[in-house]
Amino acid sequence: MRRFIILLMACCFSSSAFPQKSMHEYPAEKISPHTYVIHGPTERPNPENRGFMNNPAFIVIDKGVIVIDPGSSHETGTMVLKKIKAVTSKPVTHIFNTHVHGDHWLGNNIIKQVYPEVVILADPRMIKKAKAGEGQNWIDSLDRLTDGATRGTKITYPEQQVVNGDALKIHNFNFRMYSVGIAHSDTDIMIEFVEDSVMFTGDNVAYKRIIRLDDANIKDNIAACDKAISLKLKHYVPGHGPTGKVDLVKQQKRYLEILYAEAGKYYDQGLSDFEMKPMIVKSLIDFQDWSGFEHEVGKHISLAVLEIEKAEFE
Repeated sequence: MRRFIILLMACCFSSSAFPQKSMHEYPAEKISPHTYVIHGPTERPNPENRGFMNNPAFIVIDKGVIVIDPGSSHETGTMVLKKIKAVTSKPVTHIFNTHVHGDHWLGNNIIKQVYPEVVILADPRMIKKAKAGEGQNWIDSLDRLTDGATRGTKITYPEQQVVNGDALKIHNFNFRMYSVGIAHSDTDIMIEFVEDSVMFTGDNVAYKRIIRLDDANIKDNIAACDKAISLKLKHYVPGHGPTGKVDLVKQQKRYLEILYAEAGKYYDQGLSDFEMKPMIVKSLIDFQDWSGFEHEVGKHISLAVLEIEKAEFE
């Protein structure tokens, strides 16, 4: 009863703090026997989507609920709790955060308020970087990008570390952790839910959305895609965009491979990043309708050139 009252208060807080418009309703889609995904919009954070843009997921198993990436704000986290309550009365016992980018994990706090005993897990690099200021940077950035729609969100950091190769048994179900170098960021973890044959890729993979690579390594991100593909699972939940089969991971890998190979070709011809951009954009024609393409592709080309230059001198 106490938890229900806290949840009700959280919902009231959410609606009173954001009176100008309520968050759109997004369904919790059941993708496998125990797993649900709330597929968020794919555009960048803005006042309309209120900072919600990722794919929060939850797993309902014997003794509780496990949440993966509860979103960007108190409001998003409250929505996740509402979706869980519509499916089960079991408590949330664990949260996984796939990486440090705040659009994925700043919903931790509201869930912790409702379930104080919840265990929050992440890569140790993510925990360190979030506490060193990246968490607050995301609070400030989302507040600015959404014209204050995420204001009031507080930070709850993960406290339990998981690293590449870890195998966890939670409520008699099995989870495996994968991390490949820097990849999408230097804080990533991908999570396999063994019994449902589901992979949560975090932002190592997106579908119908071009991901930001501001702190990424393209070659490591390709390697992360290869790892996900090699597992041959039934379901892949990307950080952004619709859930699907392994082909969506192959599409992400293809984008990165074309980008890197074309940048290398034109770099060898002596072209600068802005000079090669028109040709590379043509080579990426299959991705030009993906959300964020125009905003991100120039930065991706510059990153590829920097990686190529660094490799040349190593």
